[in-house]
Amino acid sequence: MQLRDARILVVDDHQPMREILKSLLFGLGVRNVQEAREAAQAFEMLRYAAFDILLTDYDMAGGTGVDLAVKLRRAEGNLNRRLPIIMVTGRAEGPVILAARDAGVDEYLIKPLTTVALCQKLEAVLNRRRPFIETASYVGPDRRRRAVAFAGPERRNAAAIRRA
Repeated sequence: MQLRDARILVVDDHQPMREILKSLLFGLGVRNVQEAREAAQAFEMLRYAAFDILLTDYDMAGGTGVDLAVKLRRAEGNLNRRLPIIMVTGRAEGPVILAARDAGVDEYLIKPLTTVALCQKLEAVLNRRRPFIETASYVGPDRRRRAVAFAGPERRNAAAIRRA
């Protein structure tokens, strides 16, 4: 999918921030940007219209972006359940980032943001999306960002048999 064809929902309770995000998106060629000022309004919009990307703030009146992500990821039958979510926030604390990750957020963008950083996150969710996982305790993109080769001793007997 091309960025210019993406349907993006911007959720932030701060009107100037919504305007900044929309301006940046329009500057990147996006033509279909809708906005919501709170999580509840966004969830209603997500129930009835298809989107390609969700940009949401963390701190909002009436609920957090994490609450929105959890509700969306757990909404059986919602056509946007697997929607890529980018959290755009000024909150850079570890527990907040981990809460977003565990809620099923795809990418995390810390304010103040740059056009380059926004473009990188958009490119990641459009062209390098991680596999989607659904378990009893987690719904969202695979939380592992990299594959690391195991460097310890082999623990399985099958490995020892293959070498013999």
